[in-house]
Amino acid sequence: MAESKRTSTGTPSLLFRRSGRMRKLPRRILFHKNGRMRGIFRRLLRTRFGRLDFLQRLLFDQLPRDDRPVILVVCHEASRTGAPILGWNIIRGLSPKYRVVSILMRGGELEAEFRKAAAASTMPLTWVNRTPASMLNAAQRIVSAYNPLFAITNSIETNALIPPLAQLGVPVVALVHEFASYTRPVSKLSNAFDWADHIVFSARMVADSSFQQFPGLEGRNGVHLMAQGRSEIPRSLSRPEKTDADEIPALRPEGRENAFVVLGAGSVQLRKGVEAFVSTAAAARRMRPDLDLLFVWVGNGFSPEYDLAYSVYLDEQIKRSDLGDSLIMRDAVEDLDALYLQTDVFLMSSRLDPQPNVGIDAMTYGIPTICFEGGAGTAEILAADPATRHLVVPYLDSHAAAELICRLADRRDELDGLRADVARVAKAAFNMDSYVEHLDAFGTSAAKRNWPEDVRILKESAALDPSFVFAPYEDILPPEEIEQTAVLRWRLWNSVDAPDNGIERSRQPRRPRPGFHPTLYAIAHRAECLDAGHDPLAHWIASGRPAGPWARSFHLPLAAPAKSGLRVALHGHFHYPELAKDLLVRLGVNKTPVDLFLTTDTEAKAVVLARLTASYAGAKHIVVTPNRGRDIAPFFAVLPTILSEGYDVVGHVHSKRSLAVDAGMGDRWRNFLWENLIGNPAPMVDTAAAAFAGDASLGLLMAEDPHVVGWDQNRQAADALAARMGLALPLPDYLDFPLGTMFWARPAALRPLVDLALTPDDYPEEPLPDDGTILHAIERLLPLVARHAGLETAGLRVPKTTW
Repeated sequence: MAESKRTSTGTPSLLFRRSGRMRKLPRRILFHKNGRMRGIFRRLLRTRFGRLDFLQRLLFDQLPRDDRPVILVVCHEASRTGAPILGWNIIRGLSPKYRVVSILMRGGELEAEFRKAAAASTMPLTWVNRTPASMLNAAQRIVSAYNPLFAITNSIETNALIPPLAQLGVPVVALVHEFASYTRPVSKLSNAFDWADHIVFSARMVADSSFQQFPGLEGRNGVHLMAQGRSEIPRSLSRPEKTDADEIPALRPEGRENAFVVLGAGSVQLRKGVEAFVSTAAAARRMRPDLDLLFVWVGNGFSPEYDLAYSVYLDEQIKRSDLGDSLIMRDAVEDLDALYLQTDVFLMSSRLDPQPNVGIDAMTYGIPTICFEGGAGTAEILAADPATRHLVVPYLDSHAAAELICRLADRRDELDGLRADVARVAKAAFNMDSYVEHLDAFGTSAAKRNWPEDVRILKESAALDPSFVFAPYEDILPPEEIEQTAVLRWRLWNSVDAPDNGIERSRQPRRPRPGFHPTLYAIAHRAECLDAGHDPLAHWIASGRPAGPWARSFHLPLAAPAKSGLRVALHGHFHYPELAKDLLVRLGVNKTPVDLFLTTDTEAKAVVLARLTASYAGAKHIVVTPNRGRDIAPFFAVLPTILSEGYDVVGHVHSKRSLAVDAGMGDRWRNFLWENLIGNPAPMVDTAAAAFAGDASLGLLMAEDPHVVGWDQNRQAADALAARMGLALPLPDYLDFPLGTMFWARPAALRPLVDLALTPDDYPEEPLPDDGTILHAIERLLPLVARHAGLETAGLRVPKTTW
């Protein structure tokens, strides 16, 4: 029999009862010195035996009984470094309002302080493999034990726990301090960006690094830029509290009481730019040998005898720079505050540091803080104020930093005014109470999203289409996780709440199913879907699936197609004539006779088209048109001929490849559109013809696309065209349109566009911009033109197709 209890410091131990006696297994038996659980016990926890109650009690503290909600604060470790110290402060700040559960991915020096600050703690998750299945299992245990309202994950190194918590319905506020440029694998970042309700970047440069790595992230909902406040530094329980009698460590050696002290601080590592600190010291000594300058670096890790990766080179740099007594390397101290009081200037030599605590501390003390532009988030804060802007020097420019230090040392009488300005800037920028309040607001707002009820509705209705929810490159999740994922993705990527920053969203939200536009429904039901947080599809189903512009009919492949009796023409523009063979194969699975009107941009390509279509049984016409206006201009060039011959239905396709952007994406997109509009294996021409024959009000048929796409940069051009055609203005903010400009239509639905009589001069010359042209505007206006003609729009859908 076994049970658990706590030692006097709150650290769990394991008790075994044998022959009526209790035997305690102390922590040193359970864990290695680095905090990682020993292999035999990890294996025990991963077996069925690991589900026993005593192990559950070993892993998870019991919560105190009161009415406060429970939240999780997850930190990657308990070391005495920036992110864990921030996490400890967040726990302390939220503890009056919540029962905070501390979760550590790894242990460390501050583990006891985390346990003391939190209402409950879990054993460091060193017993969990970082595989998705293992992390899901751990998350299930955590959620079962604590039922949290939301979670705050501090540092991208906690990323493995974010997806399973989100899948289990726990909203996540992810704090990102790391640069995407040095985070590997990048899946660590995508775990947060794809699953967390809110992303909080600590500095603009950190956010920009992620925006470059993940285009479109800046348009995602719940992305915030916010510097943390000043952190209180936890004092190790193994060390006595400081008293007035304690000696304050002196920075200035005896005899140099008037030395101008330049302080640097942090672990000795490449990211902190310690070699730039040394270079600045050397440059300043050469510039002004008459000044008594003292550069002091405080931080652990300078060990030339053992560290051959960095310290040995720093040591050589110091010796070869002949710095003598101008530079001192000191180990870290328990209390940096005493050193700040003796500092004249703080030099932050970091090359990539998000928002280091030492910078916040130094500025809070009013110490003039010199930073490299683009090297630390602190530089952004200083550069934003005219009074402190001069403290930011070019990136890793040691000479410029040395010049500034010498100038400040020469003008000590002006330092008091500069100190006041730095302290003022720090007070405005760094407020821990405000920071914690914002995190709380993010978490509580996400917790109001009605997740459980919406998920239940979607599960019971089986309304979701996984091939719409998930992109082709994604693994479709197990059935029990699809609804949770769909609800979360709508919240994160819908375009209704996206910031209006003028940036095109390169990642578009996906629809939950064919025939439903979630954005249109959410806007029409703003109070329920946007203010109260209901998922649009779930609310639509619960409301009885009301009709409206958000829902349209779509046609599935006919089981037994028959000839419709309609005359059908199909225009195909082939910049890549070799793809005509694929079009003919797809046409061949249909019974409907189709006359082809083919265009291309050179005589040589026309010869290739003639050869490839020589055996086609239907009528065909091949026309060479100028290489201007892509596929749209050739279509409108031959459309008057098609209309004059009295066709009932006209289609338009083209040989989309997108070689200049993403050839793989272009091929997937074309295959998707041709499969849904033309066929193979399904007879979609027959399906389209039957739809037009059975519904006289139908004017436009388009493939049911899984993406929700808006106007992007095309609203202005669309407004101008709409005014020329007499369409109702203003145009709707959101609409469905045939993505890729491939469709079937009645001639009457296209008449307003034909009457524009566009000429080649109306179209832009090549190379064509990716967006914002008249061609993109026409693509979006097609459904509105059909409606202006008094006709309706519907979709075509081959099940399980996607792109």
